[in-house]
Amino acid sequence: VENKNPDFDIYKVDREINSLEKTIRRKVLEHLSINPSQDIVASLVLTSIVISIERIGDYSKNIYELKEFYNEDEKIKIDETLIKSAEFIIGIFDRVENAFKTEDASDADLLMNQINPIKKSFDTFISETAIKPEQSIRCIIVNVLLSRYLKRVAAHLENITSSIANPFDMIGFYKGEQNKEAD
Repeated sequence: VENKNPDFDIYKVDREINSLEKTIRRKVLEHLSINPSQDIVASLVLTSIVISIERIGDYSKNIYELKEFYNEDEKIKIDETLIKSAEFIIGIFDRVENAFKTEDASDADLLMNQINPIKKSFDTFISETAIKPEQSIRCIIVNVLLSRYLKRVAAHLENITSSIANPFDMIGFYKGEQNKEAD
């Protein structure tokens, strides 16, 4: 978790994203105020997507901040499972963007079917990592936090894809679980 670009200020980018989210919400509200009977569902979907995008930014910032757990005396080893999961999540961003741009519901379904098991794997990873006696507490903390942050990024990517594939009331829910009772 190293910043390879010293000119990149993640906190500045975070503030810009937060500002853009507020601007979009304000514009959606203004649009609905002027045209209350038009585009209600689309406006609500857009607002939901913007919230997910902003949350992805927050969790990305949290991942960046994990570097604070590193020090000169102890090298933290990131678990290989998390590295592979992070690579998968990074690789899926473009696919989510493409599905969104093309409004391809079948591609969005496919993406949700790929994202959902990854999300669930993080819970298993956390329970298994918490009982590994051969790791330092600091290493366990970094790996568990990274797992949680990656899970939340994946969940928000799934929320975005669900806005393409699902009816409005099911945005944020995996279709494979829509017939189950709420937990």
